Amino acid sequence: MGSWTPHQSSVILTGAQHWLGVAEHGKVAAMILFALLLAAPPQADPAADASRCIRAVAPASGTIGTLENRCTERLVVFMCVTGPPLRARETYFDCAKGQVGSYDVKAAGSAPAIFAGARRVHLFACRFPQFLPRDVRYHHGRGLKGVCR
Repeated sequence: MGSWTPHQSSVILTGAQHWLGVAEHGKVAAMILFALLLAAPPQADPAADASRCIRAVAPASGTIGTLENRCTERLVVFMCVTGPPLRARETYFDCAKGQVGSYDVKAAGSAPAIFAGARRVHLFACRFPQFLPRDVRYHHGRGLKGVCR
């Protein structure tokens, strides 16, 4: 049997330290990845967005129209308008001012809302109570956007 030289021991020790360092680095990377996954917000369920279910029906006269739910689930609906009439501007949820109204609309039901006479009505809806709306905001040129989680 041969004997180990100091150089061979040094090479083995250096190799072992290298692999321990790689293993430790892998543990740190795995811990960072796990922390990022925990911190990431859950992805929205596309089926939860029920904006297509809501229709704004203008009144024959006056400013109070109806938000109609054309689906079979209860919805929480958010609404704002762009270009509200000057004569009654303070009674509208004005998107440009960050004002957004929320409505609880029963399945196949409706809710009164002030929007008639505005240039445009912006709507966002989530199936409720299965999903809760988050980060609902008006984005100029893109409308009322949010996430249902």
